[in-house]
Amino acid sequence: MSEMPQRHDFPHLQPVLTRWQDNDLNGHIAGATVYSYFETTIQAFLQQQAGLDLQEGEVLGFVVSSAADFFALPAFPDTLEVGLRVTRLAGSTVEYQLGLFQVGEQHLCAAGKVVQVFVERSSGQPASLSAPLQAALLRLQG
Repeated sequence: MSEMPQRHDFPHLQPVLTRWQDNDLNGHIAGATVYSYFETTIQAFLQQQAGLDLQEGEVLGFVVSSAADFFALPAFPDTLEVGLRVTRLAGSTVEYQLGLFQVGEQHLCAAGKVVQVFVERSSGQPASLSAPLQAALLRLQG
């Protein structure tokens, strides 16, 4: 990633409690698990802050692109936080930047980017963002 965000660059921080099973064979949090932390942070924010009904709502978001860079090796039983911000909001597409931090630390363990497209559940066509969803996403712009 070209720019190294700092903790203060993220308007939303989500706590993550690691589990023993999050470690890979080398004793560190597995890369796939970091992606799940990122996805969980996005979905929890959309549900809790934007009122998105993830199970039965008219609109749902699909991840169409993701990437991550890793800088440190957290492991169970570390307590982590995922920072979340929106770097681009255009039509039905949202680009998020995420940062994985150990609690109390300023340096990133991992930095990620996720692009999500919102579609109408019934048709699968790109969806207009509702006012509450758009307002919540705008609060995350850095």
